[in-house]
Amino acid sequence: MKKLIKVLFIALITITLCACSSSNENTSPKTELELVTTLDQAILALSSGKCDAVALDGTTAQNYVEQSGGQFAMSGINFDLTIYGDYEGNVAAAKKGETSLMEAVNTCINTAMENDYYPLWTAIAKIQSGTEDEAALKVAGDNPIFLDVPIDDTYAYLVDTIDLVKPELDLSGADGVLKKIMDSGEMVIATSPDYPANEFITEDGTVYGCEMMLAKYVADCLGVKLKIETMDFSAVLTAVDTGKVDMSFSGFGWKADRAEAFELSVGYVGDDDVTFHTLIVPADKADQYKSLQDFVGKHIIAQASSLQQMYVEDQILTLDGE
Repeated sequence: MKKLIKVLFIALITITLCACSSSNENTSPKTELELVTTLDQAILALSSGKCDAVALDGTTAQNYVEQSGGQFAMSGINFDLTIYGDYEGNVAAAKKGETSLMEAVNTCINTAMENDYYPLWTAIAKIQSGTEDEAALKVAGDNPIFLDVPIDDTYAYLVDTIDLVKPELDLSGADGVLKKIMDSGEMVIATSPDYPANEFITEDGTVYGCEMMLAKYVADCLGVKLKIETMDFSAVLTAVDTGKVDMSFSGFGWKADRAEAFELSVGYVGDDDVTFHTLIVPADKADQYKSLQDFVGKHIIAQASSLQQMYVEDQILTLDGE
């Protein structure tokens, strides 16, 4: 009897060990997505080896790679944008229900796009931010870059709209935030200035960027002054929702949850480059990545509330366990 019990005990231990071994072999390391408030935090973490990859839009990714002195590399793996439908370009955001404000803003944006102003401002902003390419230089041509205009509270240095075509707006029925803007004579916007060439701050603290030029144009079309409030990206939409600012221009792409919670403008596109979103990695490990599946089990950082957060959640975290 004792011998039988011993045999059964050994068999039980053996089965348990085999099961544990099989379980360990089939368990993949879990992907970790860390969210940060600024891209600089993400890049610092990547440079110090505290993460494996940073998810970014293509232009910003290229900028960081070029500035890294060979420390970072493009992974070459892009997120699939076709699954989100046809929403091209960036959008401005206003509080939900502020339809009269967004109708006026959309009219201004459409006019800027129809007259090719926004592509021009994008080219100029690329030159100002040091991210220019041959296409930007060609588009900018001999158009003035307003670097030497004295700074004042009207942000006149951003762009001179005096001779630009402006839409005819019927503001007689203005209500809500639009009425507040017209009564105060000032349009207050929020932006996170860490996304050149859309919005960025120079060393002397001056705000530039093609979206800031667009905001200045919208304010001029409304006949009011522009005021820019800078803050972390994660705080921008909160500022809109709480009424701290009138609206935001901050490199937003269209997202379903944003469209449900806010009034989003029509999209505006600054150049003909193919928009893509990707991940950058340490240069000495770039060869490890051949597909999004290779990022499973890695520590990835994205900016909180960004499109890249959604892409990582939808297209990498879902691969865990496959």
